[in-house]
Amino acid sequence: MVRVKHRYLLVDILYPEPFSSSSISASATKSRAQENQLRIHSPTSDALTPSLLAKMVRDEVAEMFGDWGVGRLGGVGAGGVSVKYLSPATSTAIIRCPRASYRLVWTALTFMSRVPDLKDNGRTLKRGEQATLTRPCVFRVVRVSGTIRKAEEEVVRRARREIVRLRGMVEVDILSGLVGGLEKIERRQDSGVDDNYMDVDVDSEGD
Repeated sequence: MVRVKHRYLLVDILYPEPFSSSSISASATKSRAQENQLRIHSPTSDALTPSLLAKMVRDEVAEMFGDWGVGRLGGVGAGGVSVKYLSPATSTAIIRCPRASYRLVWTALTFMSRVPDLKDNGRTLKRGEQATLTRPCVFRVVRVSGTIRKAEEEVVRRARREIVRLRGMVEVDILSGLVGGLEKIERRQDSGVDDNYMDVDVDSEGD
């Protein structure tokens, strides 16, 4: 019996919405970087279900490659593309597809640019109704593996790395604030400013 081989695509859903401010002060650069990191990796709406994501991929393949592309995926009703894992909180998905056609799925994901908006979370979809794709996004394939176990391990590894990166940004901001406060105190001591004034200023720095 012939074994049907698959590929598992680990996908990140990113939201790189540009900000309009043209000039950023040097003091706000680190906080701006942290905000951008959180914004790009922001959660996805619960309206994006595994079945909806699989349908979006199949529709994009059909639009780009026609009946030939749908046939390469195994046909309309064969279920050649399926979403094995979808986390709206981390905007991460694992998509299974035939090994011979994973590049078609990868290409389709590259051209997909919309997902349901977060504002539709509280709305209950009626039977047969499809969620409105209004939120701009980017689908980024970060790993292609032959087993789902390798893809799951990569999900855990990347989640840990993002947590460490964000914690590092927070610690750097805290340390820079402390060092900046100490430098101000030293400068005021050298200039002969009263100690009580410095204490009040330190409290305001903490706020």
